[in-house]
Amino acid sequence: MKRFPALLALCLAATPVVPRSAVAQDLALAHVTIVDVESGALRPDQTVLIRGGRITWTGSAGEARIPAGARVVDATGRYAIPGLWDMHVHTSREGRAAHFWPQFLAYGVTGVREMGSYLDSLQYWRGQARRPGSGAPRIVYSSPMLDGNPPSWRHGYGVADSAAAVAAVDTMVALGFDFLKVYNRLSRDAYFAIARRARERGIPFAGHVPDAITLVEASDAGQRSIEHLHDEMFIACLPGGQPLFDAFLAARTSGASEDSARAIFRRLTEIALNGPDAGVCRPLFERFVANGTWLTPTLAVHRGQHPPDALVADPRLRFVPPALAQRWKEGLDAGEDAEVERRINQQMARMVGMAQAAGVGILAGTDASDEPYVFAGSGLHDELALLVDAGLTPLQALRAGTVNPARYLGAADSMGTVAAGRVADLVLLDADPLRDIRNTTRIFAVVHAGRLIDAVERERLLRLAEQEAARAVNAPPARQDD
Repeated sequence: MKRFPALLALCLAATPVVPRSAVAQDLALAHVTIVDVESGALRPDQTVLIRGGRITWTGSAGEARIPAGARVVDATGRYAIPGLWDMHVHTSREGRAAHFWPQFLAYGVTGVREMGSYLDSLQYWRGQARRPGSGAPRIVYSSPMLDGNPPSWRHGYGVADSAAAVAAVDTMVALGFDFLKVYNRLSRDAYFAIARRARERGIPFAGHVPDAITLVEASDAGQRSIEHLHDEMFIACLPGGQPLFDAFLAARTSGASEDSARAIFRRLTEIALNGPDAGVCRPLFERFVANGTWLTPTLAVHRGQHPPDALVADPRLRFVPPALAQRWKEGLDAGEDAEVERRINQQMARMVGMAQAAGVGILAGTDASDEPYVFAGSGLHDELALLVDAGLTPLQALRAGTVNPARYLGAADSMGTVAAGRVADLVLLDADPLRDIRNTTRIFAVVHAGRLIDAVERERLLRLAEQEAARAVNAPPARQDD
């Protein structure tokens, strides 16, 4: 497997939450239960020794040789999991990093995959993240969204044809991005030119499946991950869904009566409300497995389209810029169609459990950006719970936020597990996450790059996030055709 460019260097030189000039103190987490996310085993009464941002030793607490002067944390009754990753975020616009980064670390999200923004803001925030004391999590950066011309969003990068596609790939490689992001309006010629050139240059590409490309074609072309739950995927998983959808499109384009098209659509809606079938889904998911295509469902963003009342009044709104929170509130839709869409979203989520059962690699990601009722940091814990609701076990959901991102990024020998030699990114929990995935929210402390973020520091980070969100000026949606 090709590694993402610069990822190993990123793992070795994570940005600490204090100036680099400070000497890192050795750290010992004593009498902790390690959650082995690979095997699912619990290893009680262990000690984890940390030095210089790396785990140097794990083993029985009775056999631990704790270095003189080390800071010892009594973790009796607590559980250690690897630091969490949110594999779909947008932090590099509208000053979001200022209130996103503190929330990521406070909630144990020690790494994120940045999924695109303006070219200049991506370069700016990438530089800021590398500065001593920036407080950034580990970040893997995409290029701007490579899209058709004009692009869907003003921060997209327009690619008109195959020649422009080759030039765009070469440009993004030269600028040092870790991977390419593909988007909705790419033409077939441009998309396949990106795929070919990316393969030649050794850079992965991921993102949306363009409207002109099928899911199978994207997987066969080497697209590393598919983001969100795709409508085409849902149609492909519905018994009789594809022929009915094709009939609907034909009715709309052939001049058939509007009543005829509506009747077909009503039947399609009925099928959708009955939900996907694992047997119907199987050929598509087997193709994903054969090609190594991963899925990032972003269930949190789908839930936010029609949020429950408790989410609309969530106290975490204090971490959201006031203008954005108001926009979310004004965008609520409680009509009959909204209820149907909410029920269909619930059925779509079931595909994730079916994909997991078929062996598709699942990545936990939230789309934390300005999407309604998706919260930075804490939203990753929402996503893990939603994955369990969709049919994953707590262990499978936990893997989606830990070892699966490490495997996807080609860095399983450096992160994703609590073991000697791995980077010292961990979360200490007050309860067993394998018993109830919602126990990931019961955070006692976080370790990032070997530095302890205790309860006092976590509270400081959350106060900082609240203050930065309150002063943020949130821009309106940046659609190109607004």
